[in-house]
Order: sequence, then structure tokens, then C-alpha cells
Amino acid sequence: MMKILAINGSPRGRNGNTDRILQSFLQGAMDAGAEVETIYLKDLKINPCLGCFTCWTRTPGVCVYEDDMVSILPKIRKADIVIYATPLYVFTVSGLMKNFMDRLIPNVNPHILKRGKHYIHPPRYPDDQKTQKIVLISNCGFPEHHHFSALVETFKCFTDNPDMELAATILCAGGELLSQPALSESLREYLDAARQAGWEVVTYGRILPETQKTLDSPLADSEAYANMANLWWESQMPHQEVITAGESSESLSPPVSLQVEKGGMPKSCREVILGMPQTFNPSVAGDLGADIQFHVTGNEPGDYVLRIRNGKCTAHEGKVSKPTLTIYTPSEVWLRIARGELNGQTAYLKNMYRVEGDFSLLLKLGNLFSGPEEKTVTSIPTPSDSKIVPKGPIRIPGMVWLTVAFLPWTVNWATSGFLSPLVSLGLPLFIGMLIWIYRKLFEKPTWMETGTVIYFTIAWLATLSGGVLFEAYEDVLGYLALAGIWLGTLAAEEPLTAEYSKWSYPRALWTHPVFLRTNAIITTVWGWVYLMQATMALAGYIYSEWLLILIVARNLLLIPSFVFTAWFQKWYPIHGSVERKR
Repeated sequence: MMKILAINGSPRGRNGNTDRILQSFLQGAMDAGAEVETIYLKDLKINPCLGCFTCWTRTPGVCVYEDDMVSILPKIRKADIVIYATPLYVFTVSGLMKNFMDRLIPNVNPHILKRGKHYIHPPRYPDDQKTQKIVLISNCGFPEHHHFSALVETFKCFTDNPDMELAATILCAGGELLSQPALSESLREYLDAARQAGWEVVTYGRILPETQKTLDSPLADSEAYANMANLWWESQMPHQEVITAGESSESLSPPVSLQVEKGGMPKSCREVILGMPQTFNPSVAGDLGADIQFHVTGNEPGDYVLRIRNGKCTAHEGKVSKPTLTIYTPSEVWLRIARGELNGQTAYLKNMYRVEGDFSLLLKLGNLFSGPEEKTVTSIPTPSDSKIVPKGPIRIPGMVWLTVAFLPWTVNWATSGFLSPLVSLGLPLFIGMLIWIYRKLFEKPTWMETGTVIYFTIAWLATLSGGVLFEAYEDVLGYLALAGIWLGTLAAEEPLTAEYSKWSYPRALWTHPVFLRTNAIITTVWGWVYLMQATMALAGYIYSEWLLILIVARNLLLIPSFVFTAWFQKWYPIHGSVERKR
């Protein structure tokens, strides 16, 4: 079993952002079967190196200090992978980590030998040594990646010998965002990538390009991050003047009471903002007094204020002179967030809207407007990003709608043998039209629902006009139509199965490449299954003596297809996206 030793050099220890990344990585390593151990330097007594070289001369391999380093040195030698996890301090490792690395010299021999291209100190215990893989994990408070350049160069020099290999680096700029619970949903992809990286390093000895690309991507737009960080620091500093929002130079309308249909979809940004008092949670507000100013641009420009006083919230049109928090947003962005089409956290991190004022209040918005009797949540601003089902009075999950979409086809297959063609085609057309109209009223019809109506309309009209093609080859043409519908959606924004399965996931994942690729593969497989069924149906018409066997075979083909789908949708997001890069 591969052994991994992780050294955490953060003064924050288990509460630091470095450890959040490290533990995700280690979880992935354990998923791959590795044995892991984490050492927190802040909890140990490790004295600074004296530079006396006693460990090289009088007592080879043994330091003059009898501290916690005595037990760590053998673990370093025996580990297959050593992880150095450190925050970036003055463009290099933390003081704890530097002190620890200085104390590693008992593990090397003082002689200077040429190994490869350079002169080095060889390992003191060559029997214990192999080419040890080193992983560097670091995070910093700046939003730009180049701040890590000196740290990376240090570890390139540190591992520049035949006995060590710098196998992977995870460098998280703007890592302080990881400590914000309100951003956890938006940043989950990053920690998932860190976990995937742990699995890949154990399995392949390196991080594969797709995962590395995610890990190298900025957590937030640099300007948005800087604004957010500055707001936070300002909120931590003492203020000489206590500002009471809205006491002077106000230009406000009387409170606007806008009744928004419960569970309905907002039609305008004005409706969203003026309707927010309906979801105000006084138990969260407590004795909070604040004015939240919205400065809206775009298609619906306007200025609005949410005033919180004495456990109540009122909405106004206009401005206040000294708002507690100001949100600058295009109307299109805020409306999309309210409708659940855009993740509010992601939009902020991408600088699609910006804020000024009390940043801590921004982080409380999700709780403040979580509903008068709802339990609190931890998410940025207002509109919910929770899992939902398609709209309408029939409240069933998305994947159940795929079963509903097959009702016309099921009726057609069940009736084509003993009812007239006009009935066996007309009845599915009627059912398909009902489904399509319902979905048009409450949700956008899918390609499956639209394609079904088109096929049965053409088939019924052709049969009504005296054509015999659909009567003679009904099964063949039906399966070909299904294959065309399913495979045709591969050219659309969403593969067919994604239009249904997405409702089981947060909206932030609907456009994730792995989610779309998983559904594209499943859609492709089913498209080919329908082509195979069409071929078997045609063969049954040509070779009538094999008809019964071919009917059974084409239906049995569904069993492995369903088994594959159930397995693949769980397996591929974790493992398959790695295999394709091998």
C-alpha cells in the first residue's frame, strides 16, 4: 500500500485554508487506496537548526535536539509521497515549514556528489530510499498566480536530484475565499478537483491536465476579489464615526408593498427587489438596522432601498445618502439570479455585479431573506440556488418526466399490433400534444417532447392521406426517429438526458463540462441502442421466421442499457474523466 505523509506548515493548523485543500487531496488519495498521515507542525515542538553539523559528524543521522523531529525523520524516509502544505508567507514557505525543512539534514549525507546534472548531498539511508514523490500545496491571499513563482522555484531546487521528484503542485491564489461558508457551493468544484488530484497522483503519479486546469483557474475575478477583501478589512478596522444609514439627504418613496406570487417566477428585476421583504426573516435580523441600496443598470435601470429597522424590512424606490451596503448590478444579472438561472455566488466571483459597504452584511443576505419561518442558510445573496423540480402543478422530478415523455411511444408499441394505424398513431399524438402543451405552459419543452409530437404528426397525417409506409414499417421508423432525436441533441447545448437529469443537481452544475460530457455519452449510447433496435426490427420484416426472436432480442437489449446508465452516471464523474486523458 502506498504511504503518504502530509506535513501541514500552517500556523492555523486544521482551521486553515491550506488544510482545506490538503484534506480534499488526501481524501482522493485514500479513495485510490493510499495510507495517509497528516502532521501539524504547529502542534509539535521542533527546535530551530543550530547549524552545528553534529548530525553529520559526531552523531551521524542524529540531531542534538531530542524533540518531536526524532519521530518524524523515519516517517519521511519510509513515505512514498511527501506533501508539503504551506501558506505563502513573503513569497515562500511559512516559518514553521522552513524550520521543519532545515531539520531534515540528518537524513542526508554531508558528502557532495554529482548525481545527474548537479552536485547534491546523497541520502544517508539509500536502502530506504526510492524516487520519492513530492507534492507542494499552497495558498495565498493575493488573487494572482504569479506570487507563487519563488515558492515553486524553491521546490524545484529542493527536488532537483535523482532521489526526489516534484510530482504535483496545487497553488491556490485567493485561498482566503475557501474559508467563507457563503461561498462554499461556488467553490466546491475547486475542492472536488483537489480530491480528484489526490486520486490521480496515487493512480498515475501526476495530476492530469484537465484537473490541473481547474486547479490553476482563479477562484474569482481579480478585481472582484480585491474589492471583497478590501471591504472585509475595512469592516475589521475601528471607525471614528458611527454612520447611521439614511438619516439625511434621502430621496425615498413610501414603502412599496409588492405582492409576488408564491412559487412563481419573477418577471422583472423591480419585482425581485421590491418583493424581497416577503422573504425577510426577523429572527435572523435581531436588532439589525441597515439600508441596502440597489443601483440597477441595464434594461431596467432604477434605484431601490431595502430598509431594515426593528425586526422589519420595507422596500422603497429611490436613494439614501449613506447606505450600509450598496449593490451595483445589471437588471439582467439580478433577475437571472432570482430565477435560479445563474448562481449568485459565481456571479459575484466573476465580477458580474459589485458591492460597496459592509461586506459582512452581504454574506448575511441569504439568511436575512430566507423566509419568515425558514431555517437559516449560508449562501450569498437572496435568490435561492437550491434543487428544484420543473415548474407546474405536477410536481415530479426531472427524470420522471423522461418516463412521461415516453408515454406516447409506449402507447404506440402497445397498440400497433391490434388497433388500426390511425388509432395507434393518433392516440400517441394526442398524448404527446398534451405533454408538450403542459410543458410549454410551465417549462420549456425538451427535444424529446418536441420530436415526439413532430414524428407522430407526420406519421398520422401520412397514414390519413393513404400512405402505407408507417403502417408497414412502424417499428423501424419509430426506432429511427428516437435515434435521430437522441443523437441530434448532441449538437445542441444540452444532450437529451441532461435536460432531465439536471433537475437532480444544483443549477451551478448544469453547465459543468463533466456533467454535460457524462450525459452526452449516455445519450450517445441510447441513440445507438435505438439504431440497433431499428436494425433488428427491419431484420424481422425481412426474415419473418426470426421475427419472434428478434422482438425478444431488441427488448432484452434494454436491460444492459439501463444497467450501464445507472452505473455510468455515478462512475464517470469520478473516474472516467481521468481515464480519457491517459
